[in-house]
Amino acid sequence: MIYTITLNPAIDKTIIIDKYKRNQVNRIKNSRKDVGGKGINVSKVLNELSVESTCTGILGDENANFFLDYLNKLNIQSNFHIISGENRTNIKIVEEKYNTITDINDKGFEVEKDEIEGFFNHLLSLVKEGDIVILSGSLPKGIEDTIYKRIIENLKQKSIKVILDADGPPLLKGVEAIPYAIKPNLHELKAIVDVDESNIYSLLEGGKHLVDKGIEKVLISLGDKGAIYITKENAYISKGIKVPVKSTVGAGDAMVAGMVYGIENNLEDEQIFKLAIACGTAKVMTEGTKIPSVNKIKSISKDIIIEYLR
Repeated sequence: MIYTITLNPAIDKTIIIDKYKRNQVNRIKNSRKDVGGKGINVSKVLNELSVESTCTGILGDENANFFLDYLNKLNIQSNFHIISGENRTNIKIVEEKYNTITDINDKGFEVEKDEIEGFFNHLLSLVKEGDIVILSGSLPKGIEDTIYKRIIENLKQKSIKVILDADGPPLLKGVEAIPYAIKPNLHELKAIVDVDESNIYSLLEGGKHLVDKGIEKVLISLGDKGAIYITKENAYISKGIKVPVKSTVGAGDAMVAGMVYGIENNLEDEQIFKLAIACGTAKVMTEGTKIPSVNKIKSISKDIIIEYLR
């Protein structure tokens, strides 16, 4: 089974306006609500790829049903550890005139120490040998930066493959536990290793350094400049393809979903890389928090050109 862990889930409310007018009444042209959080976003794309996964993590009880009903309608399994509190609502303001998106993210609930232990025991009761677990996203107040490291260390003892996609101290400490795979962007990679962002071969060496430490797959997203994929056996680069950008929200999560699909189905490194890029590109072409269609992903994958680096 594939499990996606979201410790700080959110309701994403997207508001579409013509342009933002400060100190004035702004009229909404359209709006929508989606369930979000990086792990949940990964599950949504996996679902579009016809891959079964289970969303888990910590969920506040006050508006938990919105999340559970939403996922159920998408036929996505969920098994959250429920605590007292209200899940956060993030606001995304789309200004059509300027084609921009402004994110206003809430801080979310605070988690008590005993609730953290409750989740940890809940997770260990779910997973078994051979599973894949995706750790991604921010942490709510009350959870220490070492939580991802602790989870990775414990799951590795069960021979579980862990993919880490985080930022800041949770990423740095998580990498110390040597997860199976990571997906840093350029900013996150520079926080882990000393690289020259203007030099592709410096980025390549940075990724190789992480692989030499034991991380088996390193997928580096470079935004509109493409991506680099490094494994024990291979290294590839893609400059990506030019597409109309409608939203970058969730593009990294879509890339993780593509990589996980490839790992689950034992695809070759080249195929995994192409699919990850196709998923991320398709998400960029999809407005707001909507899920990219599998047909769009398949169509884009045909146009992706990758270069073998070693």
